[in-house]
Amino acid sequence: MSRTSVSDLPRALQEFRASCPLVEQIIYLANCSQAPQSKPVQAGIGRFLESWATLGMHWGGWIEEVEEARAGFAALIGASKEDIAIGASVSQLVSSLASALVQPQATRKRILSSVVEFPGVGQAWHAAVRAVPGWKLDLLTGTEAEALEADTLAAQRAGLLLRHTHPSVVVSTAQFAAAIDETTALVSAPLVSYTNGALLDAQALCAAAHQQGTLVLLDAYQASGSVPIDVQASQVDFVTAGALKYMMGTAGIAFLYVSPRVRERFEPSMTGWFGRVNPFDFNSAGLDYPPEASRFDLGTPPLINAFAARAGIELVRQTGVDAIQAQIDRLSALAYRAAPERGLKILGPQSGTPKGAITAIDAGSPERAHWLEDTLRQHGVIASARGEAVRLAPHGFTLESELEQALDHVAALLKSAPAQAAV
Repeated sequence: MSRTSVSDLPRALQEFRASCPLVEQIIYLANCSQAPQSKPVQAGIGRFLESWATLGMHWGGWIEEVEEARAGFAALIGASKEDIAIGASVSQLVSSLASALVQPQATRKRILSSVVEFPGVGQAWHAAVRAVPGWKLDLLTGTEAEALEADTLAAQRAGLLLRHTHPSVVVSTAQFAAAIDETTALVSAPLVSYTNGALLDAQALCAAAHQQGTLVLLDAYQASGSVPIDVQASQVDFVTAGALKYMMGTAGIAFLYVSPRVRERFEPSMTGWFGRVNPFDFNSAGLDYPPEASRFDLGTPPLINAFAARAGIELVRQTGVDAIQAQIDRLSALAYRAAPERGLKILGPQSGTPKGAITAIDAGSPERAHWLEDTLRQHGVIASARGEAVRLAPHGFTLESELEQALDHVAALLKSAPAQAAV
């Protein structure tokens, strides 16, 4: 049944939608960039501001909220609170992990990544291997669509970093698995691609890597809150994610899952006072590491952001990630049917291929994509441009009729795009 009105949604998704006032005013499809503000998150931020205004310093209560956010993310992915580190960003947390992994004495000195890695993760690996002789970073280029120009393909095959990755590029689970060898220390891969929504098989990738004695880090920034994640089932070693997308929070806080099977092997040199056994010992004369994943914590935790993250994660957990994913899958199926009917081309994974929430519509060029993002806003549609695509990224609160309206606007606007919006 097509869910064209709020009453057609399951009760949990109706309540989820009701918690986000903005989605009743506009068609919100930019969840791959920033979720809309929800009432629980607004209330959570308000609690922090109220305590600050009335109590001044309230460190005990604020740190409790950080720990609740830690526990909430752990519950979302099937982990324990002790398995989670907290930082200000994924870039920061991956850099901390890199400082522990990329060591001169390591017997394996190869990191396997890809051109679809988000820059904040990929650049951390580049910096780490550059600093330690003998280490190398190999980038998979994946399967490129015929639309890519020959010089772009040549640059990718030469291993050069591009200004951006074309949204048609997909690196599959099988391609990652086939490239792992006995020298590979770590596979670093996005669970869901930020450019086009391509979804990896976490369990299959981890099984292939572990068979070779290789660790796996999954960047779940575009997955957590919209794709069920079970770290026990997949046996993944590391998972990282931030709160501002499908977890309904805001920027400035991120999480790193570190499996208890491996974490005591790693002591990050990029660290801070909250990465200690007891930060409030204030011991600047020594350095210790707790047995928990908090050994990857850094400096003073992001306080107001933790209030937002806890509230957003609780909202997602109450709604149910399975229910959210089911609605997103319905919307993806609709996009595969409706986009071609409107003369639109979907980049990246095609119908029948696993994907996350993002559907990437070909705008023809980065300039046209950004023009389309700006112009859609004037028509009451919030989307997000990346490279040559405009990304339509629904959430569990999105209606089928809203996605169809957005596709209508995209098709009409691309037909009427001014010359200056084209390359």
